[in-house]
Amino acid sequence: MLRRNVMLAAILILTGALVSACGGAQSGLVGLTPGEVLFDLSVIEIKGATDGIEAPDTNPETLSSGYRFKPPGKYDADNPDKWQVSTYMFSPSALTVMQGDEVTLRTFVINGDQHSVWLEKPDGSKATEAEVVMNRGRQYDITFTASQSGYYTLHCVEHAPTMNATILVLPTGK
Repeated sequence: MLRRNVMLAAILILTGALVSACGGAQSGLVGLTPGEVLFDLSVIEIKGATDGIEAPDTNPETLSSGYRFKPPGKYDADNPDKWQVSTYMFSPSALTVMQGDEVTLRTFVINGDQHSVWLEKPDGSKATEAEVVMNRGRQYDITFTASQSGYYTLHCVEHAPTMNATILVLPTGK
């Protein structure tokens, strides 16, 4: 029985590795050809509140415009000890493609009224012509060719420097 379970687990792990190596969920998408990559990203806000510990000595908003802070007394009028912190982020925020791939970042905005987003190439130049202004409840596509190996960075102007996504472009060796 144990041997059968170990064998089943090994098969599942190998199947997962094979699916991942062959493009994962993308391989089942209609209309994509080899070299085309589609990622679904969400713009989300993560929040945490407590009255169990002291509020931070430093206002988190002074550390990054991507952080928000509602101090004790302002967050919950009925509980003067309760406070909240939050931050915006792209999810997922780390992606990998091959050099030469045509990449589409299909982004849906769940939280935040406005996000001015731009994509930076590894050499520091812009990967797309213009900034995309993204608003809650809408979907936006950013498409680019991963022409340079290295790290591309998706930036949000309003919530910099903490709201970023990184796309690692691996060299093809050609």
